[in-house]
Amino acid sequence: MKATRTLIASALLMAATLASAQMPVALRDANAPAAGDWAKASAVLRAAIECREALPPVASVLGTFGLTNRQLDGDHKLPEALTVFGSLKVASISIFNGDEEEGISYTVQPVGAKMAEVVKAASLKKDGPRFIRKVKGGLIEASEPQPGTVQLACIRGGGHE
Repeated sequence: MKATRTLIASALLMAATLASAQMPVALRDANAPAAGDWAKASAVLRAAIECREALPPVASVLGTFGLTNRQLDGDHKLPEALTVFGSLKVASISIFNGDEEEGISYTVQPVGAKMAEVVKAASLKKDGPRFIRKVKGGLIEASEPQPGTVQLACIRGGGHE
């Protein structure tokens, strides 16, 4: 009896493996990005990070992050470095989608950039311990949460209009 169960389990595993190997990639991995996703998503992400547009849950962005639920919240690694504000390279983005009171933010850490470089590239002005620039619908803010770590955020809504 035990040998029969083992034999049946092995046969089912083999059949599932063969079936999976013959499936198109899109069916095998619904979260895999499509060929042109990054090319399309990079422009949308750049506009959001630079606070020119809100980040919509479009197919190219969802595909780039491997998301299936249209929820962009969380920390996401980019498939390759993205240049924002003309000279700052970013490798990941943290997205927060709050309610109307909390607002929305897109936060990045420019790779290897000093605060002075970020301030110049994003055209920011000093405001207490941080640097900001008001934009339509929000503001761009640079801060140093830890010595040597520069953080750049686009904050929309939540009283920052």
